[in-house]
Amino acid sequence: MVARSIDALNTRESNYPCSRVSPVAGFVKIQRPSLAAAITVLCVAWLLFAGGQAVAADGDGGRMIYNLDCTEFFMGTFGPPVPETIDKFVDTHAAAGVTHLFINGNAQRTSYRSDVWDAYWDGYDPSLGTDQPFFAGIPAGRIAGPDANDSHWFIAMHNLHIGGCDYLERMLQRARHNKIGAWVSMRMNDGHHGRYPDHPSHSNIWKSNPDWRLPYGLDYEQPEVREHHLKLVRELCSRYDIDGIELDFLRFWLYFRPGREHHGTALMMDFMQQARAATRDAEKRLGHPVQLAVRVPGVPWIARRHGLDAAAWGRAGLVDMIIAGAFWHSSNSDMPIETWKGLLADTDVEIVTGLGDALDSGASGRRTLTHEEMRGIWTSGLYRGANGVYTFNLFTGPFHRWPREDYYRLLTDAGSYATLSAGPRRHPLTIISPYSAGASSAARSLPYTGTHGQFRLHIGPRPTTAQEAKIEIVVTESDQPLDVQLNGVPCTWDGLVAPAHIQASGWSDDGLGERQAYTVPPDAISDGYNLVDVVSQQDVVIKWVEISIQSRETP
Repeated sequence: MVARSIDALNTRESNYPCSRVSPVAGFVKIQRPSLAAAITVLCVAWLLFAGGQAVAADGDGGRMIYNLDCTEFFMGTFGPPVPETIDKFVDTHAAAGVTHLFINGNAQRTSYRSDVWDAYWDGYDPSLGTDQPFFAGIPAGRIAGPDANDSHWFIAMHNLHIGGCDYLERMLQRARHNKIGAWVSMRMNDGHHGRYPDHPSHSNIWKSNPDWRLPYGLDYEQPEVREHHLKLVRELCSRYDIDGIELDFLRFWLYFRPGREHHGTALMMDFMQQARAATRDAEKRLGHPVQLAVRVPGVPWIARRHGLDAAAWGRAGLVDMIIAGAFWHSSNSDMPIETWKGLLADTDVEIVTGLGDALDSGASGRRTLTHEEMRGIWTSGLYRGANGVYTFNLFTGPFHRWPREDYYRLLTDAGSYATLSAGPRRHPLTIISPYSAGASSAARSLPYTGTHGQFRLHIGPRPTTAQEAKIEIVVTESDQPLDVQLNGVPCTWDGLVAPAHIQASGWSDDGLGERQAYTVPPDAISDGYNLVDVVSQQDVVIKWVEISIQSRETP
């Protein structure tokens, strides 16, 4: 099988803002890898690492992908859950800079009237109130209380449906009206509300087969589970006029029981072949390309260890785009885009750097990302050669907490590598989630306890002459200067600073305390990776490390 050129796939989207994408040219053939091929991959990966800025700058960022889940709209986040609000949501986000809209229509059930899956409202009796058996599985106080109204979105989905509006169809049509990419996104093993077995969001297949349950979702080693999900893939591809379908393997990320993941890679290869066949059928029906994207753990080894060998799918011509992402708990600030590029050097597969709405240093706890932190992580990914950026759950903490101006400005700037790198950006140390033994980096480096901590951070391009860099660290029970170096060059103590960007983001929980700041000499910082050394005379506990790049203050 031969992978098609992304140039051909983008023919129908030639007038979209995403026309800035500069794909890697070439085709791939299925063959056993030779030693020479392996050496070539390693060499290409190094070249991409060394010249990442040039790769990114070719398209100045490429795609700006916005993923919207299947429930947020129905919670009233963007206004009353009516068709006109759908139009307004799409219009506003397209105008802000979104080039591709990925609309999710399912968790364990669907938010539209499916012919092959349970809809969210199946079993709901509109003639009764919220005190009915259908809602009995929702925890007390969350059915229709003052602080939570979980019944509302089931009812809103039902009402939109009986009003004659297909949620996905309306979203897709409005995306086409705005000339942006119209995609559907499918969650491949949703595990919400697992602690509540009678919750109305659970599917009949989940309720009827407790032996198939994993901590999240169902066991894909069961043929019935794979076929259940393939039915929805086929329906989405046969029902709607789409530019592509995303298979979201990070919502959630368990597919096989411990020790069975390696066996599962062959099963998932077969699964992806059938998914690709569904997109091919859609192309014949629609008369235009239908792309296939996957969102997987951002480190190729970790993805493979969970049965999700996306690099092999790419080499086999089964996917057009890989979104390197992380699980909900924390975004990954060190996404190895150049490794993906090296593994797929002879293909046309696009690699996109994905972000969620939160981060965790390993010692900070989970909190909402700030726009400066998002800019930093995206800049790093684009520098390393990513074909675009992707946001997941931006409609949660960021939309609810940030000043609205920051939210929309981020969408505008995200399409331009030059704008992102020139603006304020932060490069924090984060955990890697999900994780797997054997990865080249530890799952977490913080908290660190000792007298000499070393921390590697990827920043993308070094600061310009109009910018300056600082190292910011959180050290518990110590506000005295430490010996801090960057790449072996001493940095100057700049005192204690408040995290103004976190305060401005609307966050009100842990993480608002002062942190130590150190000014970095201009000649000490490098493109790409930088090494931070923190030395003290006695043991200290370090809970946060970042490199901040801001506009240089005018004397």
